[in-house]
Amino acid sequence: MNIKSIKSLLKNKNIDFAYKGNEQLEIKGYTSVDKVRSNTITWLKNIDKIDVDLIKQVDELLVVSNELNIYEEIKNVNFIFCESPKEVFFTILNEFFNEELQSEFKGSSSVIEATRIGNNVYIGHHCYIGSEVIIKDNVKIKNNVSIEGKVVIGENSVISSGVVIGTDGYGYFQNAEGINIKVPHFGGVIIGKNVEIGANTCIDRGTLNDTIVGDNTKIDNLCHIAHNVIIEENVSIIAQSMIAGSVLLKKNSYVAPSSSILNQIIIGENSLVGLGSVVLKDVEDNVVVAGVPGKIIKKR
Repeated sequence: MNIKSIKSLLKNKNIDFAYKGNEQLEIKGYTSVDKVRSNTITWLKNIDKIDVDLIKQVDELLVVSNELNIYEEIKNVNFIFCESPKEVFFTILNEFFNEELQSEFKGSSSVIEATRIGNNVYIGHHCYIGSEVIIKDNVKIKNNVSIEGKVVIGENSVISSGVVIGTDGYGYFQNAEGINIKVPHFGGVIIGKNVEIGANTCIDRGTLNDTIVGDNTKIDNLCHIAHNVIIEENVSIIAQSMIAGSVLLKKNSYVAPSSSILNQIIIGENSLVGLGSVVLKDVEDNVVVAGVPGKIIKKR
């Protein structure tokens, strides 16, 4: 790709930027800033952590940065200056280097009982898709995925390998003899648009109502979403976190790795649950909670 195509992409996406450098630049790959090589693109997060001498030895390098003053120090390098270099860098990589999974593919080893499947749906190998499942357009389901019961997956969502969606949650009551009796699960799972669910994550169906995962939510690998959980829009849940039954995660909330949230808790809008926290009571909007048990440590 050349710098003309990169600039055209950013303009079409209404991204404000300034370019300084060779207008004939050709880019053949990408690299991290600590292993730069010729004719590649990289991005810079912190000017204090780069090896300026190394960068000066590389020809035809394109750096995405928000550090305007660096241009005076490294004039042999080409720069895209912008407010959000990480966003711009990965926008470029997604456009020019990301090899998408094949559309309209269904692995021959998969068992697909569902009939309500949209256009451009990818279903990988060794998957099970139950008869009640509804899959909307442009969904990508990778390998060894099990989806059963009343599950709806919204447009443009990605289900990574090893995910299980729609099985019963852990629900029991004790009878008069103290024996644990299974609570039947009649609900389903509703997954919104542009959702991404990481590898080996489990999402339980609801007992009476549905478990809901809102639009643009991103769930990392090895997470557990229990029955009746409601996740609003644009929520992030990071690796090995456990969201217990009937929790409400309001929009734009963030759950850091290895956190646990007690059942029936509300996590407020724009709030953040810190690394390894155990949340035992409701969290208000716009705060950061951390610790065991979780306590408010600052406003967000």
